[in-house]
Amino acid sequence: MDLHDDALGLVLERVGSHVSLIRAAAVCRRWRRAIAGAAFLRRFRSLHAPAVAGYYHNTSPWARILMGVDARASKGPVFLPSSPPVVDARHFSLDFLPDGAGSGTILDSRGSLLLVMGRRGRGLASPGMVVCEPLTRRCEIIPPPADFNGGGFLFSCLVDGYADDNEASGHISMSNFRVLCMFKRDGVMHAAMFTVGSSWSNKNIGHIAPSLQWPDFLGRAGGSWYFHVEGRILVELDGSTGDSTSSVILAIEESDQRCKYLVTEGRDGKPRFFTVFNNTMKVFAKLHSGEWALENSVLLSEATCGLPGYQPSFFIYGQEILTRGNKALHQEVDGHQ
Repeated sequence: MDLHDDALGLVLERVGSHVSLIRAAAVCRRWRRAIAGAAFLRRFRSLHAPAVAGYYHNTSPWARILMGVDARASKGPVFLPSSPPVVDARHFSLDFLPDGAGSGTILDSRGSLLLVMGRRGRGLASPGMVVCEPLTRRCEIIPPPADFNGGGFLFSCLVDGYADDNEASGHISMSNFRVLCMFKRDGVMHAAMFTVGSSWSNKNIGHIAPSLQWPDFLGRAGGSWYFHVEGRILVELDGSTGDSTSSVILAIEESDQRCKYLVTEGRDGKPRFFTVFNNTMKVFAKLHSGEWALENSVLLSEATCGLPGYQPSFFIYGQEILTRGNKALHQEVDGHQ
């Protein structure tokens, strides 16, 4: 009972299994309240991710060699099983796609589905997207949006499935998936949503359309994608609905044009907008009003002093962000080594 609630949560997060967590919830009312909290459960799931069969990788020939894959074989995505003696990688082959396994790049995954961009000018119509389910070897070719007309693609992703009489809202499958695309044509940004069994419909992105530059992808957090548009416009794209909203990025430094903006997810499951400039990392949290407010500021040379291998010369030049995420934020001085 002497433990603060935050300290209690840190202890309970390290319970070894879901079964043991249920037993811990039966200890007392205080433990049950701590475990039942939505923020706690999000953190617990991130630390105790369910077992997965393996991972797909978009690879170059050199990367295939490092993975132990024959570089002379097909150059498409590689599936690496998490447990080779147990998982047969052949069940996850993409050789059933219209262009075969030797072409294509995986753009996104959601549930059991993959969104793949195939080669232009072959079996797939330009821009050559297909949604597939490797385990059932089903796929559907996605035609280009009506307004595409030779434009340039910026971004494509799978969006949560629509609800019908047989599907629960948010559960994605080959019968209810949606694909969101952002593309540029004649110098103007467009967005369109494809719904399986239907067609493309236009999405309103009025705050992006006037832009003459490509938006910069900042990251994904809290089920949304984030982009930086010229000026100080931050665009949030909801991964469940495909809708977008915009807000204004704060002026961080006088010469903040040289700052690198990124978005990641905090331990509470909410997005964090951060940047590194002049040896200092600043982290901003999103308020209920939709505005971003400074949450923390870290002088990297001081925060890392005393770590093995530390040298003051590391901070003469600009710092590069190597990784991000709530585990990295906790273990590597807010995403920096």
